[in-house]
Amino acid sequence: MVGAVAANLHEGSRSEILADYLFSSWGTVTPVRRQDDYGVDLYCTLTERVGRRARVRDHFTVQVKSSEDPWVLKNRASVEWLVDHPTPLFLCAVNKKDTRVRVYHTFVRFYVWAMGKLPATLELMPEPRGLGRFVQWAGGSKLSLSAPIIEADLGDLCDDERMEKLQNVFKVWVGFDRENCDLVRQGLLRFRMPDLYTTNELPTVLGEYGYAQPPIEFIRRGVSRLAEAAECIGGQVAEDDPELALLAALLIDRLKEKHAGAFNEAHFGREKRVPGHLGAFVTGRLNKGQPPGCYLYAGLDAIKAQIANEPLIEAYLAGDVHPRPPRPGRVGRQRRRRVPENAGAELKPGRGSYRKKKPRRAGRG
Repeated sequence: MVGAVAANLHEGSRSEILADYLFSSWGTVTPVRRQDDYGVDLYCTLTERVGRRARVRDHFTVQVKSSEDPWVLKNRASVEWLVDHPTPLFLCAVNKKDTRVRVYHTFVRFYVWAMGKLPATLELMPEPRGLGRFVQWAGGSKLSLSAPIIEADLGDLCDDERMEKLQNVFKVWVGFDRENCDLVRQGLLRFRMPDLYTTNELPTVLGEYGYAQPPIEFIRRGVSRLAEAAECIGGQVAEDDPELALLAALLIDRLKEKHAGAFNEAHFGREKRVPGHLGAFVTGRLNKGQPPGCYLYAGLDAIKAQIANEPLIEAYLAGDVHPRPPRPGRVGRQRRRRVPENAGAELKPGRGSYRKKKPRRAGRG
């Protein structure tokens, strides 16, 4: 109809304005144009004062909802987008009637990643303010977002001291999220988050969940990242620590031998067994003790043969080495996480999944 608009056209925009007001108290906020909305509404930063300026220290994104209804991802492509999102991501539920803003973590995406296989759909369910817990199943493809990490009303938004306290809490969660994003990029099937937390309070106990014995195809990205890290650091410390350089070279050689498929699409070292400065340093030193004109990896292969023929190593590889009994009073901290009986098959963790927790002082991740 000419001269008219939809009656509820600006409902979502009004929610985003309240969310914008909250996050702009802690840094910069750039709203996404409505025609470009693909699942993220706000691009935000956290800033810190440096003299008369505010320096950007962290980046994060926010999805804003006008209700506390579940966030539903209806297909596998949407689930992949959520898991692969490269920066910290938060869900913000706005209650305009009560002028209340609730901010939820989305660590369920790391939980799904750590299980190794993505489900076809996901339903993320926010819960009321209170005691928050480690990621929990709610049945089938449903996962709880637990309690909000931040809740602010109009009074809080107008109280500078209160907002500073909430900012300090939020900084810690952004740091946790950033660390988990790094684990995903490194191909490590694990994540960390507070085991228990209270809305608007600093968390103190950090839990960890991971896939202890994943199929080989799930760890290829991690294998290639490990090899590159070993080559980089091993080469950098070679002059000061040639023993570490040798161990790094042996590790890389073994990874490329046993997991060659992990390097098919990698940009790192496909041409040589041990590439870069590390390879040149180690082979150069080892080959000084080999006959003239020997092949490049003669010295490295001689070391590998000596290791394989060492009796203790032989016993270890044969499984004949028995561990020492634990000292009285010492108990392992790692514990398995019980899987709910009603968990959907697509969300069931693989064999060997684990969960452990440890105290951690709140602070920047």
